[in-house]
Amino acid sequence: MTDTLRRSGEERQAAMERNAAALGIDEALVSQLVETFYGRVREDDLLGPIFQGALGEDWGPHLAKLKDFWSAVALGTRRYDGRPMPPHLRLSDRINEAHFTRWLGLFRQTVDELMPNPAAADFFYDRANMIGRNFQAVIFALKS
Repeated sequence: MTDTLRRSGEERQAAMERNAAALGIDEALVSQLVETFYGRVREDDLLGPIFQGALGEDWGPHLAKLKDFWSAVALGTRRYDGRPMPPHLRLSDRINEAHFTRWLGLFRQTVDELMPNPAAADFFYDRANMIGRNFQAVIFALKS
């Protein structure tokens, strides 16, 4: 890797860290968001059965992966090593727009309750909305 590429990556990392700090986002908040949100998902009449069917009783590994994912999104950490689309594609015969709408609704509720300020809430909600739209575009394109 050239020095220029390494430096630009380090600069992006530093910018993400500064942004997260300015918004009041840290690892503890990311962990609380994931735990609270997926606790609600687990209990939800529409989403719970989908996740339960995919994860079974042991949600621990999935929650750890999601914490790494959201830490990468919000804090720029590099712990997440995965490809989120393939597992969701395996569920494409069981999910529809109502599932995404409910997922975003629960996410927004959780974010609104937990975030230290409206800017942090907007940050997470904007990212979740973009991720949901991308997933829907791929999943529903394959269904048609």
